[in-house]
Amino acid sequence: MGNHLHVWDEVAAQRLLSNDRKRSENAAFLNYIIGPNKLVIVDLGCGSGFYAAKLKPFASILYCIDSSKAMLSVARNRIHGKTVRFLEEDSSRTSLPALSVDVVFLANSFHDMDRHKTSAEVNRILKFEGRIIVVDWKKGIEQSGERRCGPPDKIRMSETDYLRWFTEFKITKRFEVGKNHFGIVLMR
Repeated sequence: MGNHLHVWDEVAAQRLLSNDRKRSENAAFLNYIIGPNKLVIVDLGCGSGFYAAKLKPFASILYCIDSSKAMLSVARNRIHGKTVRFLEEDSSRTSLPALSVDVVFLANSFHDMDRHKTSAEVNRILKFEGRIIVVDWKKGIEQSGERRCGPPDKIRMSETDYLRWFTEFKITKRFEVGKNHFGIVLMR
């Protein structure tokens, strides 16, 4: 990682790319959720690129968008290729054209975003037949004997919470990610 990263950013980036995370968030679901066609995909709030690296084979263009310069630097150092674009932008105001995206991918991040503005932005950039793929922390789970990970339960979001923010959408698929996470696909 570059010298310009702060110590906390380095610690956070390493935790976001840890073997523990790889074991607890199985990305095998992407094979049957996205499908064989190459798509324009946005990893919104991509962080250090944990999922972006796994999304790249499915993308004709992969936009890795995050407001953190430090996290984007980590992602940029890990993920290479002419189909990958890194954008240091706020999730609520991207530079992407309207109706230009096939898939918006939200992983463990929407609770930290301005939900009102970000949901409007997702609606703006997503093609009408596009999909939102969500991976997020389950609410109300007990982790007996384990170190507590993830955000506090009070800010975690349920499937119902997502439907409140994406009112024109419905859940078309549910999928397994791991014992601490749920996965859903939303479509209009």
